[in-house]
Formats: sequence, structure tokens, C-alpha cells
Amino acid sequence: MEMIPQIQAYFEAKKGNVDLIDNYFAEDIYIEDSGEDDVIRGFDNCKKWLKDKSQQYQMKTKIVALKNEKSGTIKVSVIVSGNFAPGEYPFDYYFLITDEKIKAVKIKYKG
Repeated sequence: MEMIPQIQAYFEAKKGNVDLIDNYFAEDIYIEDSGEDDVIRGFDNCKKWLKDKSQQYQMKTKIVALKNEKSGTIKVSVIVSGNFAPGEYPFDYYFLITDEKIKAVKIKYKG
């Protein structure tokens, strides 16, 4: 599976080094986290959210599939574990990339 640099940087940033995302977030990015019923808007807010979540949950993400959707988004299916609960949990991430920047991320729990 060939990884897209913007998406690879996003998942690397989830491990704690959020500065990796600086070149890949659009200024008007938004992240929609359906698991927490939350929408975060703007570069600075999204970067802070990503940093806070990586520190809070110490997440590990295993990418299991990547697929281009008809809608123009890229669907990334993952298995997530961390210090939030025992076990592993399946999620789908939907990335919208415009002008080589991540414009939107939608996170959906599959369980």
C-alpha cells in the first residue's frame, strides 16, 4: 500500500510530533470527530487538538486499508489502540486533500 505523504504525516503527528503536519494542513482545515461529536476548525485549532489527543491517549494506529472514494476523499481504515480503553478499535478516516494540503478529516468509529 503506497502511502500519501499528507496522510502519512497526519498519522505520524498522532504519535506526538505534531510539527510534522505543518506543511500539510490547509489554513481552513476542519476535523470532524464523530466519536467525540466534535468539529475543530482552522489550522491552529486542529494542530492543538491533534497535539492534545496524542498526549492524552498515546495512540497507536495501524493502517489496514487505503482507498480513493468517488467523492474525492481518501478513505483510510485503521485499528487504534491507546490508553483510553483496553483493546483495539476500528476507525475510518476520510481525508480531503486540495492543492496538496489536507482540507478536511472526518473520523468515524466502525464498531
